[in-house]
Amino acid sequence: MLSISKFSSLLRDAIQRHGGGMAGIRSIVLRSFRVSRALGLRGLWWRIHAAQRRNIPVPVSETMTLNPATPLAQVDLTVGVMAHVFYPDLLDELAGYLSHIPLPYVLMISVMDESARALAETHLSGLPRLTVLDIRIVPNRGRDIAPLLVTFREEILKLDLICHVHTKKSLYAGQEQNSWRGYLFQSLLGSPDRLSWVFGMFHANPKLGMIYPESYASVPLWGHTWLSNAEWGRQLAERLGFEIDAASYLDFPAGSMFWARTQALRPLLELGLRTESFPPEQGQVDGTLQHAIERMLCLVTRHQGLFVGIVPSDGRLALAQEGERNRQLYFDAPLRQKIDYFASDAAWVSFDIFDTLVVRPFLTAHGARNFLSMLVQEQFGIEGFDRLRSQAEIKARARAGKDVDLQRIYATLQQDASLDSKILEAVMALELSTERRLLKPRSVLVEALESFAADPRRTVVGVSDMYISQQDLRAVLPSAIDQALGRLYVSCDTGWRKDTDNGWHALIQAEHGDPKKWLHIGDNEHADVMQPLHAGMLFPVHVLRPSAYLDVVPSLRDLRPPASQRGDWAHELWLGLVVNHLAQWGDRQPEMFAGSMRIEHPESFGYVVLGPLITDYLIWLARIALQRGSKKILFLSREGYLLHKLYLRMRAHVPALAAVEARYLLVSRRGVNTPAMHDITDLASAFRKPYTGSFFGLLDSRLGREVATSAQQALGRTALESEVYLPEMASELIERLRSIAPALEEIAQRERKAYQLYWHTQVSDGDQPIVADVGYAGSIQAQLARVIGQPLGGAYFAVTSDIDEVLATDQWAVARFHDGRSDADLPPVLTHHLLLEALLTSPSAQFSHFEQQENDLLPRFREDDEHAPRWVLIEKIQAGAETFIKDILDVAGKHVLDAQFAPRAVQEPLHAVGTGRWELGAWSASLIIDDEYTGRGRVATHPNAA
Repeated sequence: MLSISKFSSLLRDAIQRHGGGMAGIRSIVLRSFRVSRALGLRGLWWRIHAAQRRNIPVPVSETMTLNPATPLAQVDLTVGVMAHVFYPDLLDELAGYLSHIPLPYVLMISVMDESARALAETHLSGLPRLTVLDIRIVPNRGRDIAPLLVTFREEILKLDLICHVHTKKSLYAGQEQNSWRGYLFQSLLGSPDRLSWVFGMFHANPKLGMIYPESYASVPLWGHTWLSNAEWGRQLAERLGFEIDAASYLDFPAGSMFWARTQALRPLLELGLRTESFPPEQGQVDGTLQHAIERMLCLVTRHQGLFVGIVPSDGRLALAQEGERNRQLYFDAPLRQKIDYFASDAAWVSFDIFDTLVVRPFLTAHGARNFLSMLVQEQFGIEGFDRLRSQAEIKARARAGKDVDLQRIYATLQQDASLDSKILEAVMALELSTERRLLKPRSVLVEALESFAADPRRTVVGVSDMYISQQDLRAVLPSAIDQALGRLYVSCDTGWRKDTDNGWHALIQAEHGDPKKWLHIGDNEHADVMQPLHAGMLFPVHVLRPSAYLDVVPSLRDLRPPASQRGDWAHELWLGLVVNHLAQWGDRQPEMFAGSMRIEHPESFGYVVLGPLITDYLIWLARIALQRGSKKILFLSREGYLLHKLYLRMRAHVPALAAVEARYLLVSRRGVNTPAMHDITDLASAFRKPYTGSFFGLLDSRLGREVATSAQQALGRTALESEVYLPEMASELIERLRSIAPALEEIAQRERKAYQLYWHTQVSDGDQPIVADVGYAGSIQAQLARVIGQPLGGAYFAVTSDIDEVLATDQWAVARFHDGRSDADLPPVLTHHLLLEALLTSPSAQFSHFEQQENDLLPRFREDDEHAPRWVLIEKIQAGAETFIKDILDVAGKHVLDAQFAPRAVQEPLHAVGTGRWELGAWSASLIIDDEYTGRGRVATHPNAA
């Protein structure tokens, strides 16, 4: 078996030869392939390579809806190819691919010297359909990017489309590797048919700005980040009129080969770069202008309103809007399994702290800072504290020339904002106590930490680039982590950072460590992965931070917040809790995310799908009750069971809700249809909604078994077995029943009297009750008002456009997620309403009616033998939702009513499940409902249901 020491030695050789560029990363990962076999992982690296050889598709993200490619004969585009030929011995291969181009084109070639120019002339001048051959000798500066953006700038701007390629060799270990170059060339120039499709797609889709192949199989997930190029990226973005997110994962053509519309590259071409803008060639591993431009290509394209099309790695003629980024390389084995293997030769183990050992409940640190700002404003009256605090930290670091601690930051804040020192001392204490309250352990990492700490052969340390000093940080960390960490190195104390070479050398020296026996574990792709490799350490274990799941897992990308919601504490809180939960499972069961995301546990389903939706609704509902002066919320059975339970939990945390009580009200459409009937014509309300089935089934489901039996006795079995349709036959059916109207009205009167007695046990005069339910047309609200003889208000998930036709003029209804009276588009709570109703059921079967026996009121429920076993599953799902709102309340407490979630965003998990984008485990097959009310019987609620 390949030892870790030998493996790391090979890695150091790769780093020294090709460093942190794509060539170095590829070298690293190909050597990691050997480790994956030794480790006994499931061999995904091998499978990806094998899949490409055998033309088996590797999973790609959902393809876009595009116009089909225009036939080549109708394509009217001026085309060019710009090829940087650093290795002239590859000119024959290049010429072979260029011969596939089926349209006239201009060819621009950059070479390093006169001999290469002569060879290029010989090999390329006779290519078919070549209209212009322009060969230029360029300095060895800026690699393939400078010739593209500087040397041939004016020529490229005259074209419609440009293909950029270069003679990539990726030399390492003393051998030439052709596979990556071959993969890129084949994807971009592989055949006349492929190129006809490329040209046709650009012609048919004017908003298509760039086409390039999915990252080659050996480019690791963490390579799809800025690494040490973020500062160059920020500077470029500022000149181009936008900002970058230096912490995000991003799409870019790894290897810098692509087809692009010239318009997509125009901002870069018009930057006015010169060859001298690029650094002299010194074998730089990363952190240069050319490395940053490679990562800017897609961002620039998208900033102009164009989209990027990524060709799947299996060679299919299809385009995805975002890349897979080889996430399978990360999700190939449980995290602890990786850690234990890579630590086998480690005498020193270091852990990053934030997002590795501990997580905050917010999506990013900006959300946590915004939450603190809200607390500071409430307690101390300081507005905009998050802005003031951030500015003070920047100024303090600039003045000190290094990271600074909280004391220095708050001293700067006092000096610049003229705030009282005692108040700021209390604010700083609040910041630390809030951190202490909110930080939670990342369980798999803490288990590994404790295991290493118990091993006398190992030294375990923590290292963090942070403004909280070592002493304060130990005080805020969970005690198990504090006790397990031997020493803790924090940049504000030490003066060095782990995102620099000097920082790692200083750490190793401080511990008298041997880098060849030192393992580091952390989430930052630059500081925790590339820098330890540069320092000659063992191959580090990359830990995907929870927020990155929204970038990395394609089926989670729709949850990414728009710019308007980033940094908002409420939105970042619910999203942060969701991704923290998913990351805990990703650490243990990575197969959940290797393909389409699959939720294996019903509790997790309840946490991430139901929890955010219900929490948002209940916060909104509570505000509605307070605004309207209501003293009681009536949660309608059965969908109101969980809502009532979670409202009571929220009410216990919010003093303002003390005056707003809640009741779980036994009611159903059948339960109010019959008692609301004062005469036979009132049945029109019960017969409004569609139904197809037997007449007996209609009466049984909408008016009760006693009514159906009475009608059968009076009208005969044959009449009740006949098939009926609603709403078309509503008037006819009422006429059929007119002969037995007295009997039906007597049943109605008896049920009405019993229900009114029940009502008065639940509601008092002056309560101004609001009924709360999933909603739609307000039929229960309307019928219930007729039963009790007083108007009601309703607050729903959604209402349809016809609700005003159903409710009396003295009643009102509002909706959180959709109001059909004003909203045109159907939201997920309506398109997937059956799934929602299945999840929001109760332990009991559907309520039917009350019976009065002497002084007792006895509730009666419909018979449903299958409900009890189904409830076992639903109870687990609802427990997950309850845990979610508990976590929300543990953070926000009484401030939960100040939370403003985005209504459409919290529905996205429901939509993802309802459309099948998120898969569910086998347990979900029983998520069905019995829709007897419309005559449909058993109905599946989502794609996985039986």
